[in-house]
Amino acid sequence: MDEKFYKSSDLTKEKLRQMLAKSNHPASVRFMIMYILFLVTSALVVVCWTRSWWELTIAFIGYAVVGCSLFACEHETVHNTAFKSRSLNRFAAFLCGIGHLYAPTAFRELHFTHHRHTHIPGKDPEISLGGKPAPSVVANLPMYLGWLSGFPLLLFKLNMLVSGTLGMPEFLRRMLFPFINQKVRKQLALESMFILGVHIGVVFFAIFVHPGFWGILIGQVIAHCVLANYLILEHNGLPHEGNILQKTRSIQTNRFIKLVMWNMPYHAEHHAYPGVPFHALPQLSREISNELVHKQDGHFRFHLKMLKGEFCMKE
Repeated sequence: MDEKFYKSSDLTKEKLRQMLAKSNHPASVRFMIMYILFLVTSALVVVCWTRSWWELTIAFIGYAVVGCSLFACEHETVHNTAFKSRSLNRFAAFLCGIGHLYAPTAFRELHFTHHRHTHIPGKDPEISLGGKPAPSVVANLPMYLGWLSGFPLLLFKLNMLVSGTLGMPEFLRRMLFPFINQKVRKQLALESMFILGVHIGVVFFAIFVHPGFWGILIGQVIAHCVLANYLILEHNGLPHEGNILQKTRSIQTNRFIKLVMWNMPYHAEHHAYPGVPFHALPQLSREISNELVHKQDGHFRFHLKMLKGEFCMKE
């Protein structure tokens, strides 16, 4: 994505040019470690299925954390900014999509539309359904808690995966996924069929080989619960009008979360200049820090404010 959605008065063209430079190196080791951990935690969930509850709990926590990292990596790779090589970005995005139930083409179509129409009801697919405004997930306590369960997020992805496997029929595209370009149907179908096939294979193994494979599917539910708790901070409770920094929230959090989430907490910075690779976002944040409007001090404080009803009133 080459568009820029903000023009900073503090950022020079030369500094921006330097930060836009892509490289294969920062992501290479990170990606390999992340995917090895995904395979290891997947195996642990299966193995620990018949062991003590605390061993299985630890395995699920590890699987969920890595699952969130897969999402963050897929986000970076569909932007083609994780690696300098476009083919590496596409390959990594596909591997992440397998582990996170998210076809890269579907992710790209939804996410780029989100960037171009950030937080605009009826246009931003993150807060719209079928091209119409969807109820806000922070409108009231039941909506908020329902979102935090992770089920709305997971069911949406499963619906998109099955629809993609069917070739994204036009009536479904218009009704639910108008952000999907008709031209990408074939690519979306191929990706979706493979990803869905892998997880159908997991069900087969759970039934006929080892019941521990059910743990991988349960792990997906837990991972999406954790991810939903993370994602809710990015735009909810903010105005639907104004420039991109007024509609987007950056998250001030610890190094571990920044590492796991591929620097996604620098979210307003990313929305302002989506072409800047993840490894340059800390520098970008320093350059435009005086212009950032919303800096949320951690996830806990956001959820505490939400429970007090501070954001419901804004929606």
